[in-house]
Amino acid sequence: MFTPTIFLPEVDSNKKKVSLDDSKIHHLKNVLRVKDFDIVNISNGVGELFLGHLVKDHVEINSQKKYSRKNEISIFVPYLREKNRFRFMIEKLVELNVYRLFIGKTQNSQNTKFDIEKIHNWAISAVEQSGTPFFPKIEITDSINYTIFNSCFDISGETLDKEKTNVNAFAIGPEGGWTNEELSNFQYKYKISDFSLRTETAAISAVSLIM
Repeated sequence: MFTPTIFLPEVDSNKKKVSLDDSKIHHLKNVLRVKDFDIVNISNGVGELFLGHLVKDHVEINSQKKYSRKNEISIFVPYLREKNRFRFMIEKLVELNVYRLFIGKTQNSQNTKFDIEKIHNWAISAVEQSGTPFFPKIEITDSINYTIFNSCFDISGETLDKEKTNVNAFAIGPEGGWTNEELSNFQYKYKISDFSLRTETAAISAVSLIM
């Protein structure tokens, strides 16, 4: 059964009554058709879900549950020019509970940039849609930090063997592919398929394989 979830990072275990702003009330009552005394979850983004009931303009908390991450996955992804595909990728990575999400440029990246606030809003939407208790750390960067990301996915790499390989930080290249210079900076290179994948497909598949 679907339980509506709202994201409020300021909520903690000491609060038994949580006031909601007009935008949250509108989303719950007018979009999701939630009525007074219906069950509502609140995610604080750091592993806690608070269960309560909607009463007018607030949620009365009845219980809470703590979760631990199974994997602390860090991923670098490039910008995509097509907004819908870019948003889809961000939302799915949030739903898959990536720990850190780096978004930036590569040598073959398309010349496109999105406002960080818009990206955060997409991430919040994914948290509320999926009901996850986790919100990723999102960082916009102009270059790849090869100290963090010494692994990448590329069609020239070795097939990833999850049983033999422990990789929790990796980079996904643009649709134009990594340049030879960029590939030389990665210590490890893995592939998901023998065929070329779209950036969002590669990112989602790689996280799913490693989870």
